[in-house]
Amino acid sequence: MTETGTPRSDGLIARILKNMGFLFGGKSSAVLIGLAVLAIAARALSIEDLGVLLLLHAFIVLMTGIATFKSWQALIQFGAQPIESGDLPRFHRLMRFSIGLDIAAALFAASLSTTVLLIFYQTLGISDEVLWFAIAYCLLSATNLRSSPLGVLRLYDRFDLISLHDQAVPIVRLVGASLGLLFGGDLIWFILVWMAAAAATNLVMPALALRELSRRGALKGLFSRRPTLKAPEPGIWRYVWMSNIDATIDLVDKQMPTLLAGALLGPAFAALFKIARDVSEVLGKGARLLNQVLYPELVRLMLVGSIARAIRIIIYSSVYLLAAGFSLAILISLFGPGLFAVALERDYESVAPIATLLVIAAALMGAAAPIYSGLYALGNPGRAALSRAITVTMTILLFVTLSYYMGEAGPGWAMVIGAAAGLVITSIIGLSRAHGARESSGQAAFSDLTRPDTSASSEDPPAKSG
Repeated sequence: MTETGTPRSDGLIARILKNMGFLFGGKSSAVLIGLAVLAIAARALSIEDLGVLLLLHAFIVLMTGIATFKSWQALIQFGAQPIESGDLPRFHRLMRFSIGLDIAAALFAASLSTTVLLIFYQTLGISDEVLWFAIAYCLLSATNLRSSPLGVLRLYDRFDLISLHDQAVPIVRLVGASLGLLFGGDLIWFILVWMAAAAATNLVMPALALRELSRRGALKGLFSRRPTLKAPEPGIWRYVWMSNIDATIDLVDKQMPTLLAGALLGPAFAALFKIARDVSEVLGKGARLLNQVLYPELVRLMLVGSIARAIRIIIYSSVYLLAAGFSLAILISLFGPGLFAVALERDYESVAPIATLLVIAAALMGAAAPIYSGLYALGNPGRAALSRAITVTMTILLFVTLSYYMGEAGPGWAMVIGAAAGLVITSIIGLSRAHGARESSGQAAFSDLTRPDTSASSEDPPAKSG
């Protein structure tokens, strides 16, 4: 600790690395189990049925994401100060608002996904026999109340519990898929397995958050009043809407390519594309993990005006993710064809070249991800949404155009070009906003960003209570 009572730089870095370790351990194992599940499903189902399953899941995730407010972001943005100061009544008001958002969004998500499915189910390759099970999967969205609990765990630095939660979906899918392969399960069986996994994660996250609130003495009085949509803090609705728009655009970027692949090139190619996308998610999830850890820390840094240090952390994170992504792309290019042929079957050998391009795209998107967190920490979700909207629009247009002219090679190149353009656009917007914030806070010139952080200064955020 410094003489002023603020933690040293190595304390902040140690906390980031510790939380990253918890999340990376959970997410990396979840990704590996997820790839194993896909390998099992690829052997149990035809490539067309696997494509239908993955298209249905992508559709429900997209519809749920469009309807859902990312209340955890508002909970961190507006809840960090009450938690630090021990203002429990203020935190409870914020929690009731956040829970109210989750309930309203979950009900809307269930109705929206069901309605849209009934209109477009044939486009997804869903037969009349499977339709009712697909509808039941849509209705399960009404139980998705995970956002507020996620915010609670992040505010209290319980990334170990988040890591534990991350195992729920892959483990349930692994058990169900293995039974399906062993006993000849069909597409309906696998839809039921995916539903069971969704139900498990929807139950586990709230249970962990309630346990943590009780342990911290913050549960008593929380439910003395009903959840509400009345704003507990000035500006919170604007923040919620902007963050929802940005998160929706991000979700469109994640799920729409798979849906477009199925619509433009058929369910079989959609299966190939989705498997390649899941491989690239090894890096994509790493970027999101880093953001989950960085965001609360960046908020704390902004609260004490340490903008220069926050930007340094963002730049270092971006460079690290870019380097990791290109290294992974080289490995997949060299060893991927044989690996996929052995793990999945010969029908999936062509996953490797698609995965190589998608990993490069994920590296470029990962490099932009910490900049988005910086914009949120500065209270500018609107600029993050603008940057993401431009990127996603370009990528979708490229996806359709290049698929038409290049066939199955088009989607991968569309993702790479779109991600590269997105990194440039996001960097310009982020640096512009950071420069304005530094000027308004009266900090040193921008050249300070290149200086090494050699001392523990008063810029360091206060230690987290609890």
